[in-house]
Amino acid sequence: MNAKIDSVPPFPGKERHLLRAQLARIQHATQIVPKGLFEMDEETNLMKYAEDFTVPGTKDLASLEAWGHLHQTILKAGRCTHVEPVGMDEEAKEEYMGKLNEADKTEERFRAIVEDSPLGENPSWISKISGDS
Repeated sequence: MNAKIDSVPPFPGKERHLLRAQLARIQHATQIVPKGLFEMDEETNLMKYAEDFTVPGTKDLASLEAWGHLHQTILKAGRCTHVEPVGMDEEAKEEYMGKLNEADKTEERFRAIVEDSPLGENPSWISKISGDS
């Protein structure tokens, strides 16, 4: 677990750091919830349960359109959002943030799973009903 990583591109940490980073990426990419279950509180900017949410039926939940990601995608920088630089004028800051967003696009929280890119010829997600509905 304390071994150095020989990889291309080089990883700046040890094996345990790479494993932790991979687990975080997997967790953020695969935790899904029914769309509308959570919303962002405008005052605190924190996630909260939606007050008017009702649990859809089994047939509705079988549709991929009924599901959304719980977390944002982790960017290449290891964050979910880009950090604005300090000490730059507004025009330079705007240009810098535009380039960052082009190179490493941020994703909206609670975005639909149907918006995910397919994995080669396979879809990113499939839905099946098993057992008693």
